[in-house]
Amino acid sequence: ELSLMEKAAVSYYPSYVERDAIKAIDPAIAVKDITAYVFDQFLSHIQEDFSLREGLLFVGGFAHPPNADAVLWFAREVYPHVRRKMEAAGAVPPEFIVVGSKVTEEIQALEQPGNGIVVKGFVPEEELSRLYGECRVVVVPLRYGAGVKGKVVEAIYYGAPIVTTAIGAEGIPQVEDVLLVEDEAETFADAVVGLYQDCGACRDLCRRTQAYVRAHFSVEAAWRRIEEDF
Repeated sequence: ELSLMEKAAVSYYPSYVERDAIKAIDPAIAVKDITAYVFDQFLSHIQEDFSLREGLLFVGGFAHPPNADAVLWFAREVYPHVRRKMEAAGAVPPEFIVVGSKVTEEIQALEQPGNGIVVKGFVPEEELSRLYGECRVVVVPLRYGAGVKGKVVEAIYYGAPIVTTAIGAEGIPQVEDVLLVEDEAETFADAVVGLYQDCGACRDLCRRTQAYVRAHFSVEAAWRRIEEDF
């Protein structure tokens, strides 16, 4: 890999984490980070009255083990804290809606009468867009996994208020400006509850995501990173 880079005029990686790793090996190698996710159209309308939106949403296919681990951890270690904190505040706890293909028996078994977890499994694109527009907060509780996480970029694109982990935020530049990052079960739950109960904060993050996705994931933004190389 390094020998190929030495022969190339420039090499591209999908995140600054990888770019910096190459620079640490050999600062002389010409390497840049360029997004692997590029949008040429953006949403014309987002429901910004978050009092009309409800529920927590997770999106991710379960053929990918980090997604299964994330949902199991959230359901077992984080969501019970969310429910207790909401009930202590006199509020109705939000449903935790799980979307993704290839649902395992262990994931499906999380859905039990009265526990607030809804496992939808695979949904078509139209329904996924509707869920992003109707849910109040997206959770991405990843505990391991490499590279830029497409599910985080997708949630940003849809204008969702997001709570994730450092792993979920990995490799996405300045993403802490548009989402919340927590790694421990109780602090993750605190962030979810705090955001869920503050519709103004949800609206603010939603608006920031739209400016952010245009600045970092548009065709124009991608071209600005590479135009001098062509």
